[in-house]
Amino acid sequence: MRFRITILSILLISTLCQSQTINSWQTKISDGDTKRADMGNWSDTALYNINQDSNYTLFKKQSISLQPSRPKQKYRIIIKPNRTFQQMQGYGASMTDASAYVLMQLKEKNPALYDYTMKKLFDTTDGAGFSFLRKPLGSSDYTATQNYYTYCDQKSPDLALFSIDHDKKYIIPALKETLRYNPSIKIMGSPWSPPAWMKTNENLIGITKDEKEAGKICKLKPEYFETYAEYFVKIIEAYKNEGIDIYAVTLQNEPQFDAARYPCMRMDANDQIKLISFLGPKLKQKNLNTKIFIHDHNWQLHPDDRPVICGDTKADPVDLCHTILNDPQAGQYAAGTAWHCYSGGTDAMKQAYKTMHKEFPDKLIFCTEISGWGRNRGQWFGDINWTMQHNWMGGPQNFASVSLQWNLALDHKFGPTLRDDSAAMGIITINTDTYKEVKFEREYYAMAQLSRAAQPGCVRIQTQAKSTDPNPEKLDTIAFKTADGKISLVVYNSNPKPHGFLVECSRKYFVYNIPGQSIATFIWPE
Repeated sequence: MRFRITILSILLISTLCQSQTINSWQTKISDGDTKRADMGNWSDTALYNINQDSNYTLFKKQSISLQPSRPKQKYRIIIKPNRTFQQMQGYGASMTDASAYVLMQLKEKNPALYDYTMKKLFDTTDGAGFSFLRKPLGSSDYTATQNYYTYCDQKSPDLALFSIDHDKKYIIPALKETLRYNPSIKIMGSPWSPPAWMKTNENLIGITKDEKEAGKICKLKPEYFETYAEYFVKIIEAYKNEGIDIYAVTLQNEPQFDAARYPCMRMDANDQIKLISFLGPKLKQKNLNTKIFIHDHNWQLHPDDRPVICGDTKADPVDLCHTILNDPQAGQYAAGTAWHCYSGGTDAMKQAYKTMHKEFPDKLIFCTEISGWGRNRGQWFGDINWTMQHNWMGGPQNFASVSLQWNLALDHKFGPTLRDDSAAMGIITINTDTYKEVKFEREYYAMAQLSRAAQPGCVRIQTQAKSTDPNPEKLDTIAFKTADGKISLVVYNSNPKPHGFLVECSRKYFVYNIPGQSIATFIWPE
């Protein structure tokens, strides 16, 4: 009798395993090059339409089945759901003034293509499910307006002239649209500059080297720290009144770069401490739960920021974060650190993130900016491989819980922008001559693979590779346990050859053969 029950149990387990389907997506990176060769840039036939990916393995959905027993396989990926790390908040980009403008123009001029585009970006069933947006508070270098702006351009020490009317034209509508497609999206605000009248150089843009050597500085005037803190509060409250919650703010975009010919400002550790010490209590007093992040700059000093000009020594970024987080007043209000990828390699990234996690385990780590760039970009693999290592996969492997690109959307002329040197690529490019084509750039396809796996609330879990081959071609992996009890796994094969592997997790198994230079994502019930 006992033998019969055992046989029945085995059969039942076998049936359940066979009936469980694994949802999977695959991006074969070389198909991006093939697609570009097939379609070129833009054409009268509008090839970059709602069917543009039909013939390519680019974030292509598939399905496979779990197997009832462990097959023999040389290379095994073992997932350990009980070994947990940071909770993820997701992937996304910045809704710049430029991005919001071109998206709202697309909605007006081509509603069907707009709907297709937004679903591919934000839908959690059929799209990438991007779940985090960064929003410049006032002008960044990517704006569709003729002039840079803030929310209080005329001098008004009591902020009586404060207004977010500019954002009501197309930025707030664009944000509301993203929330319609994905209500779980979180929004982080970052200023590029305070109003000019609050600054020592009384200009939104930065200062030149010659000006700095002559004694000019580009900082917040001492008498306006509290006013500037109130400015942040007003922004958060005004957006709340529009039905949009600002989840977090950074104090200053790239605070060690004060020489930009677009809005910028120098904010050293002492200035960040002083501003947090005003802003933190004000947010608490108003019962606003908006989190405060510090730094919002590179893992190491950019070469342009290293020279000491007129006594201004710019601190090592990790040391700067230590100083702020160890301050008894500022440290209690700072929720974490924000980082950009423009200076420093993977070693610098790992050192920064692991140091922050080890010494401040309760503080969050966000990667808030990196931009695709280049008028004549080469093959897809080079760009994707670099950013997989530095941001999309490498960041979360080292305790980052947010991974963002720069512009969400730009036009086919690398704008709109007031810069004259732009070669920036958004996650998508909109042909604004016709509004008949939207090109999903290489960044989209790689990020979509990670975003599907790392939806908000999931927790990173341990993966381990074992092989019977003494010199195996290694695969890069990251896995998560989702909020609804599923396991998700991303496998990245940077090798040129295909690679077979077995995945095993909680006595469930499946075998997969991933093409060379490809990314695959898998989601299944634990």
